[in-house]
Amino acid sequence: MCGVRGSKAYARKAHHTVKQESRVKFLLVANIFPPLHGGSAIVYENLACFAPPDAVHVLAPWRNYMGGREIAGWRDHDAQAAYPISRIELLRPPMSEGSSKSAIAAAYRALTIDVPVYAQVLKEVCSIVRREKVNLLCIGELASGSWIGVACKRLFGIPYINYIHGEEITTEMPYRRFGQKRREHLHQADGIVAVSDFTTHALQDLMGVPRDKIRVIHNGVNVERFTPSDPHPDILARHGLSGRKVILSVGRQVPRKGFDHVIDAMPAILAECPEAHYLVVGDGDYRSELERRVTANGLQGQVSFAGSVSLADLPRYYQSCDLFVMPNREMPDGDTEGFGLVFLEANACRKAVIGGRAGGAVEAVRDGKNGLLVDGNDPREIASAVIRLLKDDALRESLAEWGLEYARASSWQVQTERFMDLCQEIVDRRVNS
Repeated sequence: MCGVRGSKAYARKAHHTVKQESRVKFLLVANIFPPLHGGSAIVYENLACFAPPDAVHVLAPWRNYMGGREIAGWRDHDAQAAYPISRIELLRPPMSEGSSKSAIAAAYRALTIDVPVYAQVLKEVCSIVRREKVNLLCIGELASGSWIGVACKRLFGIPYINYIHGEEITTEMPYRRFGQKRREHLHQADGIVAVSDFTTHALQDLMGVPRDKIRVIHNGVNVERFTPSDPHPDILARHGLSGRKVILSVGRQVPRKGFDHVIDAMPAILAECPEAHYLVVGDGDYRSELERRVTANGLQGQVSFAGSVSLADLPRYYQSCDLFVMPNREMPDGDTEGFGLVFLEANACRKAVIGGRAGGAVEAVRDGKNGLLVDGNDPREIASAVIRLLKDDALRESLAEWGLEYARASSWQVQTERFMDLCQEIVDRRVNS
């Protein structure tokens, strides 16, 4: 969970400077939300956690649109949350295998599956808006969620914000007509949050969004959850890591993260640092390819896959490693890392990091300060950076110490206050217009 509930400093400031009638109450519509894993889920949960009391209501699904399964543990998660969460079955139609070329089949799907989902979403959103006196929407999924903001703007005159991470605008996205309407939805938004300068430039260059509509709010880190600590013997024992130099990666297993090239770099790393071991936390469709590379490189005893781990265990994995690595790269379809929250989480646990020189990661990893940047397409360069840090304790410790201070200055409390300032500006603008 998120730790201390809300930003007390912001709440005090708001109490003295904001009129009661214009106090922000925002509805956060998030398709990817805990207990689902993912960087955006962490972002939205922390916005809800550190927002002022009574300022937020969350709408999320209880079924995963990918695969259609019920989201495991959502009831327990919501029961423990310190902010209100409403759940409906789906916020977007379930993903189907491929797309039918038949116009009749497509129309039948739209009438029997898509339209009922949209109708239920709109009904629930309208109910929450009226009941909770919502005066702002924050949309967490651009392509398939912005229509909710547009609808509420027309029905209730409520402004909306798009929260943009990066890959949703840089990646080709054919998701029905909504993938093609991204530009229109962004231009109708009353404000846009970009998690990095890279994302800001992409919004301007690819979507033509005016710079004055965008507010850069870097991802934060929960410095109450992610803290320095000695390695945990049970984590080391669980994966047979006692006496090893642990190289850790955390994230969804997709090509852009670069875990495949870390595996390809391991033979060169082991030649210089035979005690090294690569541990990957997370899961995803690319898992089988990663396992294939482990076998191809003969690394069965030097690479481990932890799979998905609990939110409680995640900080303990960071604390038990010697070095964090995610050599991200830009993919041919434009898919790239918008920022890289995991770098901050590792830094908050006082770990040096290695990131890819691509996307917004160059803002999360300050080369030579909290970590090193590499070409994520080059396993040799990845190996060289890992070997350098594993063999140079003084450099690794220096980067880790600077990274800890950097993470503490980027706490979610600070970033949420910036987000609430933007919300207040938009609400006041609407009230005074």
